[in-house]
Amino acid sequence: MKRYFFLIILAVGVLVACTDRDDDVTMVNIRIQNSTETFFSEVRVVGKDTVYRAIATGEYSKYLEYAAAFQEIALTVVADSTTLTYNPESVFTDSLPIGFYTYELTLDEANELDLNFKID
Repeated sequence: MKRYFFLIILAVGVLVACTDRDDDVTMVNIRIQNSTETFFSEVRVVGKDTVYRAIATGEYSKYLEYAAAFQEIALTVVADSTTLTYNPESVFTDSLPIGFYTYELTLDEANELDLNFKID
């Protein structure tokens, strides 16, 4: 009898331990990756009431949830003493499926903000 009780407890423990971050996802989750040499005081998503704050060089922000989000979106970045903007070249009409995504922000040779979309 003790053997069956132990096996049941072990099976329940294994099932509980196997849950991960995307088991209970109900919205699109997006974070920002700062791949520049500049500290980002804030990253604002244009058209939404969303602000990512204090993203150090080479670091990631926390994930924020969106009911609908797109592969590219307009952003305004306050970095040190300058403001950078990113405006997408393409217009996406279909929202991303529920999941985890990263907008990697870089600077090109002309010091213009560039966005690289990643699926996590």
